[in-house]
Amino acid sequence: MRGGSIFRLAKFVLLVTMLGFGQSEPDLWLIVTRGGNGPLNLHTTHEDLVRTFGLANVVEQDGIEGLSGEMVYETVLFPRDPERTIEIRWRDADKKTVPDSMTIRGGKSRWKAEHGISLGTSLNELERVNGRPFRLTGFCCDSSGTVTSWDKGLLEEDLQAHGRVVIRLSEAAVTKLTGKESREVAGDGEFSSRHPVMQKINPKVYEIVWAFP
Repeated sequence: MRGGSIFRLAKFVLLVTMLGFGQSEPDLWLIVTRGGNGPLNLHTTHEDLVRTFGLANVVEQDGIEGLSGEMVYETVLFPRDPERTIEIRWRDADKKTVPDSMTIRGGKSRWKAEHGISLGTSLNELERVNGRPFRLTGFCCDSSGTVTSWDKGLLEEDLQAHGRVVIRLSEAAVTKLTGKESREVAGDGEFSSRHPVMQKINPKVYEIVWAFP
């Protein structure tokens, strides 16, 4: 009996070990506004960035933004590597211990929001993940193609409930349209992702901003 008990115990330990190895590791490129997982989260400090990515890859930048002449300070990770570049703004610019927002822009990035949403994700892919159409602004100005509402789709809870993930889609594909079609999705109004012109151009994400709570 004793030998049998030891054998059963050994099988149990082996099973637990196998299950442990079977668990997937956290995605280090995933950023969520409500959580503390991964190297970039709402608790990340400047010291954390230097410790994790190395001093050479953490660059401080400042400049003037907007008509008000407001001075904006940013920390930029991997400024020479477009696929890993991310801009971080702080609520306490002097101490850099409380992130306000993180931004990626361009054509491709390793950083991603929930459900694998990243630069290059298309309008049709967002509709599929959301489970229904959503709304976005027209193509006209700095906020062109900004998603304004997920219309109670699956992404509303994941991207809007705690903090906010701002997603903007590029107007680059508008060049494929006729003048009449371009005017149909121009302006600062809202349009459904199911609008025939939006479906025709199927714009892709070119900017994501994680605004922390």
